[in-house]
Amino acid sequence: MAKLKKKETKKTEEQLHPDTKKSIWIVAFLGIAIIFILSAVQQAGPVGNWLYSVFNKLFGWGYYLLPALAFIAALSFAAGERKRFIGTTLIGALLFLISGLGFIDIIYPGKGGLTGNLIGTLEIPFGQPASLLITFTILIASFLTTVNRPLRLPRLKKTDPSLSTSDQIMEETEIISPKDEKNEDDEDEEYEDEVEDNEEEIEESKNTQIETKSKTKKIKNYIPPPLSLLTTKIEKPTIGDLQASANIIKRTLESFGVSIEMGEINVGPTVTRFTLKPAEGVKLSRITALSQDLALALAAHPIRIEAPIPGKSLIGIEVPNKAAALVRLGSMLAYPEFKKSNPLTFVLGRNVSGEPVIADIAKMPHLLIAGATGSGKSVMIHSLITSLLYKNSPEMLGLILIDPKRVELMPYNGIP
Repeated sequence: MAKLKKKETKKTEEQLHPDTKKSIWIVAFLGIAIIFILSAVQQAGPVGNWLYSVFNKLFGWGYYLLPALAFIAALSFAAGERKRFIGTTLIGALLFLISGLGFIDIIYPGKGGLTGNLIGTLEIPFGQPASLLITFTILIASFLTTVNRPLRLPRLKKTDPSLSTSDQIMEETEIISPKDEKNEDDEDEEYEDEVEDNEEEIEESKNTQIETKSKTKKIKNYIPPPLSLLTTKIEKPTIGDLQASANIIKRTLESFGVSIEMGEINVGPTVTRFTLKPAEGVKLSRITALSQDLALALAAHPIRIEAPIPGKSLIGIEVPNKAAALVRLGSMLAYPEFKKSNPLTFVLGRNVSGEPVIADIAKMPHLLIAGATGSGKSVMIHSLITSLLYKNSPEMLGLILIDPKRVELMPYNGIP
C-alpha cells in the first residue's frame, strides 16, 4: 500500500507542467527574499526578529547577502530556458554566501559574523592578498553556478568578416600575380588560365558562404509555433480499486496452485500493469495459460501477460482501465526531453507507466504505420508531422506529402 501511495505521489508531481514547476520556484525565492528584508526592519513579527538575530550573529554584514541571493535565484529561474536543477542552484548560492562572508571578514575583520570569522582564518596561512584572491575566485565561480550563465569573451574581429582566411590569402595572391603583363610563353598562358579558374572558384565559394550565413541566421532566429495552439491538459484515467484488483489476481493464481508475490502497480493512460514475481520452480507457461481465467475474475477483456518484463525478473499483467485517458499532443511537446532531442524526433505517446515515448527517425532503418480501421494511423501521422514542424524551421525541413484521397493531409497545404 505504501508503494502504491508513493507511486501516485510521483505521478502527481510528473503531471505538473515544467513551466509551472519553474514558476513555483520563482515565487518561493521571491517570498524568501521579502521575508529576509522585512526581518531586517523588524516587520516580520517575533519569528522574523529571531531570524534576524540568529543570521546577523552568524553572518554579520553578510546577512544582506541572503535576500540578494534569493532575488538572484528567482531571476535566474525566470530567465532560464533550459531545465534547471534546484540542487545545483542551492549549492552555488551556499558557496557564494560562504565565500562572500570570508571576503568581508578579511577586508573588515569582525563584520562577517561567526561564519565569516571562521572563513577569514585563510588569512593566517595565505596572507591577506592570497586569501582575498581565493575567496574572490570562489565568489565568482559560485555566482556563475547559481545563475547558470557562462562567461562570454568578445571575439576578435577580422579585417573582412565576409571572407575566410583562404579567401584573404587568394586575394593577396591575385595582387602579387602579374595578370596585367602579357607574355607569349605557353607557361604564362597556362598560369593565367589557372588564375581565371581560381577566381571563378573563389566567387562561387563566396556566394555559397553568403547563402549559408543567411540561412544560418534565419534558422537561428526561427520561433516555433506556440504550444497554446495545442491542448496541453493532462487527463487521468478511471482505474477503480487497484488493491482489490491486485488481491483478485493473487487469489486467482493461488487457486490454480501458482504461488506469487505481488509487486508495484503502474498506471498508464489506457492500461494498468500489475507486476508479480512467481515462486521458485513455477513455470511461466502455467501463468500465461491462465490469461482467460484472470480476465474472467477481473471482469476485464482483453488482458495481456508480459512474461517476463524486459530487463526485469518480473511478470506483468496489463489490465484495461475502466475509462482511458486521452494523451494530448501539447502536453507531450512541452517535455524538456523532447525540446532537447534531435531535429528528427517525434512523440509516440505514453507507455504503460505514463512516461513519454519519443522516437528518432534518424535512427530508424524503416518506418511502417499499419493497422485496422480506427486503430489510430491518421493520429500517428499527424503527431509525426506536427512534431517535426515544432522542431524545425522551413529552411531546415522539407516534406513531400502524397494523399490520393485528398482528405487527411490537405490541412498542411500552404505551410512554409
